[in-house]
Amino acid sequence: MKPNGTLLYVHSKSNHPPSIIRNIPMNVNKRLSNLSSNEMMFNENKGLYQKVLNDSAYKFKLKYEHKILPTHKRNRSRKIVWYNPPYSKNVTTNIGKKFLQIVNESFPKSNILSKIFNRNTVKISYSCMNNVNTAIISHNNYIVNKGREIKHPSEIKECTCHMKKKDNCPLQGKCNTSGMVYQATVVRHDNKIKETYVGLTATTFKQRYSNHLHSFKDEKRRNDTELSKYVWTLKGINVKYDINWKILKRCKPYSNVTKRCNLCLYEKYVIICEPEICTLNKRSELSSTCRHRKKFLLSNIP
Repeated sequence: MKPNGTLLYVHSKSNHPPSIIRNIPMNVNKRLSNLSSNEMMFNENKGLYQKVLNDSAYKFKLKYEHKILPTHKRNRSRKIVWYNPPYSKNVTTNIGKKFLQIVNESFPKSNILSKIFNRNTVKISYSCMNNVNTAIISHNNYIVNKGREIKHPSEIKECTCHMKKKDNCPLQGKCNTSGMVYQATVVRHDNKIKETYVGLTATTFKQRYSNHLHSFKDEKRRNDTELSKYVWTLKGINVKYDINWKILKRCKPYSNVTKRCNLCLYEKYVIICEPEICTLNKRSELSSTCRHRKKFLLSNIP
């Protein structure tokens, strides 16, 4: 413990996941044992820690554990998708059990996606709810800002399309909007059949639109998206087409504070719940990881 520091542990009756409450005293005992050279040293220093645990309503008794040398086991690497619902004692439903039942029922061994979504690759771990102070601050900010018009910086920027092409702006003057889930509607000239594609961009739509145009012109990039695949299919049978673009929803990309990406989450929600507005998208896109969190990795920091 640091000098002038105050020792404090989460109370055993607090609104935290049971696994956290259960492991706190055991981790204290393990760490104190590892830092002590022998049992006598352990007993000399455990008094303060035992008192703090008792004050937090834990019935655990600290006892010296002999150090066990770690054994090197072969770890099999496996890509795991974690589901982290917030935990609250006010919820009586066993969310974890229900979720794993849904996984078993939705992806049986006969399902083509069972190798991606199964009990070995999909795990659940509860996350903690916001404390009272955070909830009060959030509520106060909502009341103060209610009714106040808040403009996103990207909404203030004007369309930068060339003057002669402003009438052909793909988003009707909103091409510099960033952080969105958009929809592209492809209309064939021969039979007027419509196919739709849903995508996302954290940068401005104009940058994403430019990448789409490159994939439509360069055959080496025909497999970049499901939209480019369909466009090249139409080109292969000499069918002309028109593409119309629109914004479905503005969303915030991955934040290192909230640990969530509303952009990727909303795109996956549309693919699952509204397949009629994204006929070109594939269900396999649901297993893709968030690309916006990569810039926060230490390996990518210059």
